[in-house]
This record gives sequence, C-alpha cells and structure tokens, in this order.
Amino acid sequence: MGKSYNLNTFLFSLPLSFNSVNLLCLMETLERKQRNREQTRTGIILTAKDIARREGWQAVSIRKIADAIDYSAPIVYEYFDSKDILLNEIRNEGFQYLRQEYERIKNLYRDPEKRLFEISLIQWQFAMNQPEIYQVMYNLNGAYCTLSLFDSSEMEGVATVVREILFNFIPKAKESIQKLYFEWWSISHGMITLAMLLRDRQSLEQSEEVYRESMRRFIRGLR
Repeated sequence: MGKSYNLNTFLFSLPLSFNSVNLLCLMETLERKQRNREQTRTGIILTAKDIARREGWQAVSIRKIADAIDYSAPIVYEYFDSKDILLNEIRNEGFQYLRQEYERIKNLYRDPEKRLFEISLIQWQFAMNQPEIYQVMYNLNGAYCTLSLFDSSEMEGVATVVREILFNFIPKAKESIQKLYFEWWSISHGMITLAMLLRDRQSLEQSEEVYRESMRRFIRGLR
C-alpha cells in the first residue's frame, strides 16, 4: 500500500527554533504533496478504467498503466501493491456508488414497491453506463480479482439497504428476507450479465424491456 505519515507527530518533532513562517511554508508544502499524491492515485484508477473500457480488463497491467501516465512501474506500485489491490479499490468504488443511490431512493420514496423497482433500475443503468466497473465488481469479462468479493464491507452495505427495503415491503424473519434478497439479486444480476453477453444478438433496449417486466413480476409476487 502507499506510504503514509502522521503529520502531528512530525510537527511535534520539529525544533523549537522553527518559526511560524517556516511552519506555514512547511504546512503548505506538505498539503501540496498530499494533494499531488491524491491526484496521482486518482489518475491511476481512471487510467486503469480507461484501458479496460477500450481494450478489456485482460489488457490492464501495472506496467501499461505506468506507460500511459508516463510514470515508472515502481511509482505505481507505491500506490497499489498489485493489480488485485487496484481492482478491489475500483470494486469498492462501484458498491459505494450503488449504496449511495439506493439510500437516496429509500429516502425519496415511501412506497416499498416503488423503492424496489427504482433500485433495480439503478442497478441496470449503472451496469450499462459503467460496464468496466460492474465487471470488476463481479469478476466478469477478465476483470478477475482474487480478493474475496463476499468479504467486502461495501458489498454488504449494498445488500443491507436492499434487505431493509424488502423488510419494509413485507416484514418477515431474517432468513426469509435473505432468501428474497437472493432472489432479487439473482434476477437483477443474472439478467444484466446475460444482456452484456448477448448485446450483439439482442439490443440493450430489448433486454432492458425484458428486465423491467421481470422486475415488475417479481415485485408483484411479493404482495
């Protein structure tokens, strides 16, 4: 992982003769370096996604990312120890986005049916608009991350919101809600994956129509 430092510890270690002007200059320098590090880190992630979007995840490597941003590979490794760590970062980014959107829908609508249908649409739209991130989230199309998906706290956060919506829709025991969540997830993720695979044979518009109707049937069946 990238190196870190404790700014407070560093400041307390400075000699007493260090005056306020020097301290201000030092603080500005440290803050600028931190901003530069954050910008570089963001640039690495964006470059990885851009390569994946154009050439597929099989083409993404630390060396290729380094070449694209005119850095040496060791510099990139200062930020991400391996491709797996990088993919896991992108995976968590996707689940964080979905969780925020699901929370927004939960707060926007009171009707549980509307909530469940809308988050289903968000899942679809996210996968179609940012397929390179969705692929990493579920190890699709060569975006294979060896770090366990089911150990992801971000994924569990998404699941928690969906289970809460299901419980508000139809209060049941924990085991029953988990079963309903698995059914919803299987339909949503399964149909999205098939739509991606069959996009050369069936338009995404047609697949979305089938997806919407399938979700409506599932939700009606919960009444």
